[in-house]
Amino acid sequence: MSTTSEQVDEVQKVAAAPATDIEHGESKLTSTNVDKALDFLNMEEQPEPLSPEAQKALVRKIDWMLIPLLGGVYLLNYLDKVLLNFAGVMNIRQDANITTEQFGKLALVFYVAFLFCEPPHGWLMQKLPTGKYLGAMVTLWDVAVIVTCAVSNFPGLVATRVLLGMFESAMAPALILITSMWYTRQEQPFRSGLWYCGAGVGGIIGALTSFGFQHYSGQHFKSWQIMFLVIGLITIAYGIVIYLLLPDSPMASRLSTEEKYHAIERVRENQTGIENTTFKRYQCLETLRDPQNWLFALMFSAIQISAGAISSFQAIIISGLRFDSKESSLL
Repeated sequence: MSTTSEQVDEVQKVAAAPATDIEHGESKLTSTNVDKALDFLNMEEQPEPLSPEAQKALVRKIDWMLIPLLGGVYLLNYLDKVLLNFAGVMNIRQDANITTEQFGKLALVFYVAFLFCEPPHGWLMQKLPTGKYLGAMVTLWDVAVIVTCAVSNFPGLVATRVLLGMFESAMAPALILITSMWYTRQEQPFRSGLWYCGAGVGGIIGALTSFGFQHYSGQHFKSWQIMFLVIGLITIAYGIVIYLLLPDSPMASRLSTEEKYHAIERVRENQTGIENTTFKRYQCLETLRDPQNWLFALMFSAIQISAGAISSFQAIIISGLRFDSKESSLL
């Protein structure tokens, strides 16, 4: 039998095996490649099964622990990304002495950096605590946002947009990974939809923020500069909150030991594991060979091309229809 076949058989046996020996109540599985959640189940005594009402209460508790934090991350991610769109009608082009073509390139370099940095983030999140990693990335991308307010030329803006794309690209893989740790396959679409609502809310807040800061007139900052500074500081504070409060996994959460056990058991049917730092080459190859993944990639690319254009140029396009800067932001 080939090495790949042996690895597949090993994983199938581990996935199908019970967490404990029912007769003796003792752990039977030991392997360096076993998911850490399985190690947790093997070390703990199996509690009494939960009633349907208790199951619902546990899911509600998980929802309140995760969804507001994840939704806030997506909201601020989208808000930070579209600040340049609103700054386009707040005289950033004139103050930085850039052309409309150069402004378009700023949107391009963001997505190029975003694309190339997502795979490394995925690999690092397998090795490092996911919640803390996400909190660190939120903080770092907003350092780039804050630095933008001190930039006064095209090369400087390119540098900040590249850094923003590099750090923001960790957000989507992290949120998807965290959702898969805690929810069954049937529950994941709805929860993903909840935190994804942050994008829409972020767009609304961005418009109102731009409108509000256009009424600012100070001697030391332009209106777009103070907008980048204030939003950046708010998001850095939120990044620290994520670092401190978002659990890395069910095993590292604030749940009781019994609740952790049931939180892990309820997602066993996903057969995807929860936390494993060992890279498995055959799983990567299976992903590349699965046509569904390529169809998802095609669908997501088609959506993001149009969404990226709107989030990058919406305010400028509207201002071209003879609306003033304040109206362009609100529309």
